[in-house]
Amino acid sequence: MPKIELGMREDISAFLPNAVETAIQSYRSFSKEQATSSKDPLTAREFKDHHDACKVAIAHIELLIKLAKWADVPPPEIEGEIENMVLQQIIERAYTQD
Repeated sequence: MPKIELGMREDISAFLPNAVETAIQSYRSFSKEQATSSKDPLTAREFKDHHDACKVAIAHIELLIKLAKWADVPPPEIEGEIENMVLQQIIERAYTQD
């Protein structure tokens, strides 16, 4: 692996856990916001806009997770196990910081 690519992977690996946590917290906060802040029923347009924004946030989280997989390439024989543990830890931290 070229030195520059290794450096990029290390840099990305360093900030990704916090980026994923931030994205999850932001999504959770936003997804609850409209449902709890409005006493009036949502219009169809407001409902669609809110759900579209939630889909974009989920896609962002998915891309961060894919980037995490690219940046931190563990040996193939333990890749799935590590991936599941890391993802579980990130999600648990995001839920406990509420």
